[in-house]
Amino acid sequence: MGELVNITFMYPASGISPHPAHLTWAKSVGSRVVETPMGIGFFDLNKLRGSDLLLLESLYCAPFAKRYKKKNPGCKIVSIIADTSFWPPRLSIARKMFYRRYLGIVDGFLADSSRIKKDILSYIYRPVAVVRPFAVNRFRIKKRGLNKALLFIGNEPEEKGYKYLVRAMDLLSDFELFLVGDCGKKVKARKKNIHVEGKVPSLKKYFEKCAFYVHPADFEPFGVAPLEAMHAGLIPIITKDVGLSEMFDKELELLVMRSNAPDEIARKVLEIYNLKNKEKIIKKCEALSKNWTKEKSVKLFKKSFFEVLSKVQR
Repeated sequence: MGELVNITFMYPASGISPHPAHLTWAKSVGSRVVETPMGIGFFDLNKLRGSDLLLLESLYCAPFAKRYKKKNPGCKIVSIIADTSFWPPRLSIARKMFYRRYLGIVDGFLADSSRIKKDILSYIYRPVAVVRPFAVNRFRIKKRGLNKALLFIGNEPEEKGYKYLVRAMDLLSDFELFLVGDCGKKVKARKKNIHVEGKVPSLKKYFEKCAFYVHPADFEPFGVAPLEAMHAGLIPIITKDVGLSEMFDKELELLVMRSNAPDEIARKVLEIYNLKNKEKIIKKCEALSKNWTKEKSVKLFKKSFFEVLSKVQR
């Protein structure tokens, strides 16, 4: 294909796309930006005219990329995977049929975690490299005392694990839980120590109010919210299935739960709350988040992007 001239970043009209990190990455390599329907719908291929590489934010863009590639066979296609696309429990018959039709046109992938990379390679053999998002919200928070307020931020998908956290609150009667985001739509329990906040204009108030961020996910591609919480001085308690856990060193591994069973969540919250060296843990978490800057994330993206590109161009 020779030297790249035109890169187009395609994102689906999902209402929450593009992710700020993905958009920043795309612009860092000179991409123009184009919105597509969510897999089905009218799309004007002229918007892609002249592109010799398509960078997809999601496989929802693949049907339109395939149409373009059919007319421009020299075009290369690389997709970011920051969702459940290859997570085995979500590989339904319908998804496999979609992949049979469209996955073949994708030349390489950029995965939000090593776990996702492994899942991709277990399904299809293509070049894959790991990328890691950055904290979008980097609030400066006044020093707070250590309290018993827990925070969870997330959308509706149940693999986020908030339903286990809600059940765990029966075992944590002295603690309070603040649920922020659309996850609250699926929480039917009405308990005095659970506050369903829904969508909020700013997260700062909750980062100031809470001392712990609990993310007991079955699957979380990376976990920008706990990274942002760490920046604000909260102690994260997460599962190994949160991609962010791959950045934890041995000293921070004690913040990773063995499972997301409600009793294990409660046990781990109490364990961390009763630690004597919490200030040291908080400072270490703050340092990790503050050191993982937007610039470092972009640098890793470029390295991974061009690594994959060098392989798909052979």
